[in-house]
Amino acid sequence: MIRITATKLRNNLFDVLDKVAQGETIIIQRNNQEVARLLPLHKPNWRKNMKVKPKILVSPDELIKPIEDIWEDYI
Repeated sequence: MIRITATKLRNNLFDVLDKVAQGETIIIQRNNQEVARLLPLHKPNWRKNMKVKPKILVSPDELIKPIEDIWEDYI
């Protein structure tokens, strides 16, 4: 979330609208009090903005294998 004064909003409207279009929420303040919020119409696809791709470090079989000592009481 970005906080911006009404004066800065007036002077930088198109830059602020570009940030909102990219998914940012803008809080508009007047006299240090929140008076409005600019929200994007569509939620951004956060997967496109990821810089690091998650990696699974174990095999799929090992990932779903139950942990033996925890499940002993339930079997």
